[in-house]
Amino acid sequence: MEERCMRHQFEAAVDLCRNCGYEFCAECLVYSFGREQPPYCVPCALAASGVRSNAAYPPRPKREIKRRLKERQKAERARAKQKVEVKPVEVDWSIPDRPGAPAAPDWLEEHLPSSGERVAF
Repeated sequence: MEERCMRHQFEAAVDLCRNCGYEFCAECLVYSFGREQPPYCVPCALAASGVRSNAAYPPRPKREIKRRLKERQKAERARAKQKVEVKPVEVDWSIPDRPGAPAAPDWLEEHLPSSGERVAF
């Protein structure tokens, strides 16, 4: 589900507004009752608080909002199951000067003179 924010068309939607049901990015959402409860978008939060009664977007039907929330939760569960396990890469950190360690490759010897003088690259 690749939804976009209603106000910022180039931002990905994070969640749905609990009042109007439209998708919004993190900048447009207000979590009035904590992260566990559905958020308000900024215009709906202003309308719910009584600051601006005509600020809210026209609401979608509650049935459609519930359907969209269920779709979003289902997609999140599917994404959680498909998490890819990253395997660590083994790197040989041995020091060439140490006895028993592999010698430096030939191409490296050309650029590192044994006299210790600085070489301009």
